[in-house]
Amino acid sequence: MATTKWETFYPYILPYLPGCPEVVIETHLKESAAEFCAKSEVWRFTIDPDFTNNNSADYKIDVPSGTLLESMLFFYVNGSPLTHVSDRHFSIPINQDGSAVKGSPIYVSILDDDHVRLYPTPDGKYTFTGVTVLKPKLSATGVETFIYDAHGRAIASGAIARLAEIPNKEWSNPELSLQHKFEFNRGITNAKGRDTRRINLRVASVGFAD
Repeated sequence: MATTKWETFYPYILPYLPGCPEVVIETHLKESAAEFCAKSEVWRFTIDPDFTNNNSADYKIDVPSGTLLESMLFFYVNGSPLTHVSDRHFSIPINQDGSAVKGSPIYVSILDDDHVRLYPTPDGKYTFTGVTVLKPKLSATGVETFIYDAHGRAIASGAIARLAEIPNKEWSNPELSLQHKFEFNRGITNAKGRDTRRINLRVASVGFAD
């Protein structure tokens, strides 16, 4: 998919922050984009179907370059949905001899930027797929163009809010920061609302089908 570079956002930001270096703007813009994507869940990625083996609970997800796994919306093994758990709150089931308990997976957790863990450890070959939420890495050169087109102004407001609240700078402006923080949060709420409406419409169309 097409990528929009960070500098494309600058016309929405520079007029509000006189004297702010572009390198500083880019840093806070990246942080704003990452927060927006994480909270709004607008950047979704469908995992290509893959297969488990009976030796490993951990699997690499080939996410697009410049992105991180943020959260898991859906995950399926052999067509059955798994329950998503936080890895730090989940104890890996083990046998009395210390070996991993094996079986048909029922839980999934995100280990790091591009790995997931299945519980129990698969006891054979299973097909898995899913839908995850992505966010840009701080090293990313931009965001997907569809995000910029739909949410560019909200992300720019997030950057302005972050920058204007920095004290003792030429561009410091607490009132401006509060205003744009409101616009940023409203953008997240609107993005989540549009997604909820799409889901409801899909459910309704299924429910009333002949």
